[in-house]
Amino acid sequence: MTLALRRIERLNLLLAVGLTALGGLLWGTRGLAGAGVGALIACADFMVLRRVGARVADRVREGAPAKGFGFALLGKMAALFGLVFVAIRVAHLAVIPFALGFSVFVVSIFLVGLGAARPEPEA
Repeated sequence: MTLALRRIERLNLLLAVGLTALGGLLWGTRGLAGAGVGALIACADFMVLRRVGARVADRVREGAPAKGFGFALLGKMAALFGLVFVAIRVAHLAVIPFALGFSVFVVSIFLVGLGAARPEPEA
């Protein structure tokens, strides 16, 4: 796993804890539950995406075609959509806190990208 992916994964978990706590502070128990479930789904989604991508990259390095990658992503997205549907429509989690927690993935990629774009200090 590359350094950037490790940073994103670690930042995902840190932001998940922070945004879940923020959801609890702003919206009480419903906000805590919504933000926590959203963050959990986002972190799990990133882990699955990283594993699928690593398997495909390994196959391509060995010279094998990346067969099934599209279907794996399609299955991942279908599971993601299903989990979001269940969380919002079936479990009736608060939508705004859920979105706050779910944003963990995007925010961590953005922050790690900003850090990677920083110029190195000259010696």
